[in-house]
Amino acid sequence: MKSKIMYVALVSLVMLNILITDSDITVSPDYIGEVHEIPTSMSLSQDEEFNMSSYHDFAYAAVDVLVSKLINITDGTVFHAGNANWELIQQLSSLADYYWTILALSRAYEMSNNVTYSIILSRAAERMVDIFLDPIYPGFYVNEYSSFEARTTKRPGIQAYAYWALEAAESVNASLDFTSEKGSALRCLTDILYDPVYGGFYFFVMRNGSLTVPEYFFEIYPNDGKRLDHLVLGAAALYDAGTSMGNSTMIAIAEHAVSFMLIEMKHHYNMTFGGLRLAVARNGGPFVVEEGLRPAHTVVTDINAMAIRTLLKGYELTGNSTYLDTADDVFYALLRDSWDTQSGGWFAETLDGEPFDPTNDKDVKYYKYSEIQFQMVIALERLYEITDSQLFLQLIIDTLDLVLARLWEPVDEGFVRNGNQDWLTPDEEWQIHYTAVQAQAIVALEQIWSYGLPIISNVRVAPTNPRPDDYIDFIAIVLDGDGVDCVYVNCTLNVDGNETIMILELYENSQVGGVYNNSISPLADNCRVNFVVVANDTLGKEFIAGSYFFIVRKDTFAPSITLRAINPANEVKVGDDVIIDMNTYEFPLHSGVYYCELWWYVNQAPFIPVNMTPIGVDGDNVVWRINLGQFHGGDRLTFFARSEDESGNIGESITYQLTILGPPITPISAWQLLTLVGLVSAPGVGYLWARSRKSNYRRAQREGKKAAKRKSRRRGPRRRR
Repeated sequence: MKSKIMYVALVSLVMLNILITDSDITVSPDYIGEVHEIPTSMSLSQDEEFNMSSYHDFAYAAVDVLVSKLINITDGTVFHAGNANWELIQQLSSLADYYWTILALSRAYEMSNNVTYSIILSRAAERMVDIFLDPIYPGFYVNEYSSFEARTTKRPGIQAYAYWALEAAESVNASLDFTSEKGSALRCLTDILYDPVYGGFYFFVMRNGSLTVPEYFFEIYPNDGKRLDHLVLGAAALYDAGTSMGNSTMIAIAEHAVSFMLIEMKHHYNMTFGGLRLAVARNGGPFVVEEGLRPAHTVVTDINAMAIRTLLKGYELTGNSTYLDTADDVFYALLRDSWDTQSGGWFAETLDGEPFDPTNDKDVKYYKYSEIQFQMVIALERLYEITDSQLFLQLIIDTLDLVLARLWEPVDEGFVRNGNQDWLTPDEEWQIHYTAVQAQAIVALEQIWSYGLPIISNVRVAPTNPRPDDYIDFIAIVLDGDGVDCVYVNCTLNVDGNETIMILELYENSQVGGVYNNSISPLADNCRVNFVVVANDTLGKEFIAGSYFFIVRKDTFAPSITLRAINPANEVKVGDDVIIDMNTYEFPLHSGVYYCELWWYVNQAPFIPVNMTPIGVDGDNVVWRINLGQFHGGDRLTFFARSEDESGNIGESITYQLTILGPPITPISAWQLLTLVGLVSAPGVGYLWARSRKSNYRRAQREGKKAAKRKSRRRGPRRRR
């Protein structure tokens, strides 16, 4: 376990680790004396943005979206989704949409005791039964929108969702009685979908329980195989039902399913445990899918999150420590392979340890569905509740910080469907508002808020990479429904192997509520700083966020400057504006770049410096642009760029030349331009290409002269007028 936590600290953006103070470390009075109390916002950048809405507020906002946009409150119909700006509502839905909606509304009722939510969820539960309950055979249908054969199939996860949705409705509205309907879902699990030979549940059966499907019926995996999501959901439902009803048979079937998963569905690559595979054959053996389809050994993040929750449920019921250990192993496999160490958040799935996108959606391999993030949060909440480890709590906060900041639509409201690796939603197709996503957000946000802990988020230092002459500001957002009592930073300072402890109290900012900050005087060059942020509320509850790390060091490296592009891209000729883009790169990423100048001249004039304009960021590069205007044909531009960073280091690019193409064009000037462009882009290839083009120009010239002579002989001498 210790090695796993050490690993977490290395690969996570913001991982928690309890600060352990060694006996030879003492608090230094010198460092305490350098603390500068800043109760106002004087140290905060004027362009910093703080989202002060609590999880509670976001949960209520999502409830409002759910009720006002995605449910017909009159008859309880739950819609599947709305588009980016709610102009179109997709009405045909799945039973899963009803389950998540009913569960979310039950949480909303618990938060507010608003009887309106009770009425709406009661109608939704009754509507779900009307649409999806099979009146003849046991069980519930899957959805409304597939072909008849597909939508009326019976699947274990659907029976679990139906059972839980009806349980939630009954818990809120005591007048409801879905005993018969819940019994139908449970009978479908135990009598139709359970595989008594190999254990677990079939992926799906036909409406009447038959495993024989039509030839035209398309499913990637065999219907008698085992899919992880349906297996773990079915087992979890039987754990719950068997416990509440005292039915040992249901618990035994659930145990049989979990045992099958533990034996047959673990995935290893290169001797490394990678999580639980998506699907196996009926007996647990592997099978191969067609090229271009999702391989069966793919590790899908949200489905593994479901498996964690089922394992924890089994552990609570049976006390079997193997379940807890496996849940722990699955979590660390996901943290290693699915957590994005660059931009944060959870990738949707991995294939042999690498992020994987079977659909090549928008050419973005590392996509981040909002549903994946919320499913992981819900699993992490269960891990936290059972283990009381703040590691899981910190990951919950880290994930929610990103989702609330990047996947919530502030104008039209609602959580959007998807973001790419950088959390961007490129177009409206990515901005669909799925009903289940809004509901999952409510469940996840309400759960963590119910813990009553002070929530610490957006921890940072300013400047991000401090130098020996910088005052260092520590900043954090702290929210608590019971009120915040105190917030402080506990730092370990290491200079040349000598460690001291610094305790720094953070004060609430008078102008931005919820923001706590304070600063210290400059630290020595190469001082290594590890710190955690601790918050206590008025009821004595404590939360520790960390461990964070930075190094104070001088910047002695000049910024690197390279040519990015000359536009127009193919050739620059008379009448074109000459636009030059340069990249600046600071190594290490320590100081900001103050400016970038282009030094240039035309033909034989002296160099002239002009300021370039920053137009964006590409990875670690800052992109700068200058429009030099238009020039005459044959003009030769010579230029280089110079840039200075905050530490006064000046960098220069190499010198470039560009010849303007345009009438009149002589063979020699065209050859010079082509040679220049070729040498700038690819020296060896460019020379050969330019030489070939030069030969073509000469050949064309000779042919033109011959044609002119022939034409002249045909016409004969010109007559005088």
